[in-house]
Amino acid sequence: MCFGQSQRVGAIRVQACKTLCSQIEFLTCSRPSIQPILLAPTVMGILDKFFGPPSKKQFAKALIGGLRRIGDTGTIIYDAENFRLLRTDREHVTNLSNIYQEHCSLPRSERRSHLLRLVHSLLIDHESIPDDFSQARSNLRPKIWLRSMFVNMELEAKLKGSKAIDLPLYPIGEHLYSSLVYDLPTSMASISHETLENWGVSYYEAMECACQNLDESTIAWGKIGDNFHSAVSGDNYDSSRVLLLDRIRSFDVIGNPVAMVAQRDAMYVTGSDDESGLGIMLALTEKTLAEEPRPLSPLPMQLVEGEWVDWMPERDHPLYPKFALLETNFLGGLYAEQKELLNAVNEQTSEDDAFVASFSGLQNDAGDVKSYCVWGAGVHTLLPKTQYIMLSTENGLVASGKWDTVQRHVGDLMRPAKGLYPIRYRVREFPSQQQLADIGKVDL
Repeated sequence: MCFGQSQRVGAIRVQACKTLCSQIEFLTCSRPSIQPILLAPTVMGILDKFFGPPSKKQFAKALIGGLRRIGDTGTIIYDAENFRLLRTDREHVTNLSNIYQEHCSLPRSERRSHLLRLVHSLLIDHESIPDDFSQARSNLRPKIWLRSMFVNMELEAKLKGSKAIDLPLYPIGEHLYSSLVYDLPTSMASISHETLENWGVSYYEAMECACQNLDESTIAWGKIGDNFHSAVSGDNYDSSRVLLLDRIRSFDVIGNPVAMVAQRDAMYVTGSDDESGLGIMLALTEKTLAEEPRPLSPLPMQLVEGEWVDWMPERDHPLYPKFALLETNFLGGLYAEQKELLNAVNEQTSEDDAFVASFSGLQNDAGDVKSYCVWGAGVHTLLPKTQYIMLSTENGLVASGKWDTVQRHVGDLMRPAKGLYPIRYRVREFPSQQQLADIGKVDL
């Protein structure tokens, strides 16, 4: 869940590891405090009864109890099997997995306030969005999402026979999406295609307005040294500031601007030729991945002709192995989630008999990180896009090579599967003996 600006109080504080820098430059701004509505002791008692994190059932009951306490009288059903709340009065579904994981990762002393914020955000519905664009425009903001979240939700909807969420989405690099939200006092409400149609404006008109609002509401930009920059407004929109291209172009960087959006409250910018800046970016991103229960993408993007495109340093760059490890772990997670959902959909619908191959990775003695998949003879397969392909028969490994090498020799056998992210390639036939010989064998 995310929360609106008037709930965010206190001075903006910027922390950084002493090993990374001796000084961070930033601006501060204080805001008036707000007296929160407290949950009843009986509601919190459900969670405080135990020293450890609450169970899933206890967490769901605490949310429902909190909603009742602050006046929500709608119909709320706890779907334990799918770990979600169903709002039949609003045709709304709240998946609890991510916010439960986030809640359990917090120290026990912080869970009460976190639950309060969640309860307030769940209370908001789309009736809070004005019907007139002129009344809504000042509260529009851009929002950054992990692309796989929406793709997986579509697969889950297909599995359950329900409708997928219909939001206007714009790609940011390969792995992120941007959307529009209406910023409310304690949460954000997503802007749908239907809302834009009712307003009579296009997505691009509304997004231009949203980015202007975001730029004007920016409290601070942090700096480490002269060439590393970070969004530090602390308003849950720092990740969205990757869309403020004019601002980012004005930054003093060495090389082309490179950005990382590791989580919703962090966005880092440095230069493609700045080894020190890239090192700081890596260290902060690694720290985020270790601590943040709901990360976005740990992969860098470079600004090219007004668009963010995926970027990696050259293979001989001193930091390449660490970037490659981030990429392999990230893609491995995406493919594992996809494989599980595709298997479930195919088992239920029987509309695709393809074997969903695994994305695998290894790190050799030299520290090189490599990903690979296995293409088996006689098996209709969906291959993940990996660095290497291992081709095998019942007699064992018969060929292996880099993806581009294999594709050069047998690309006509590898067809991109429609509608899948991350991308997979459908293979129905196995290469001939001559093609296998042309591919050869390589050691990973």
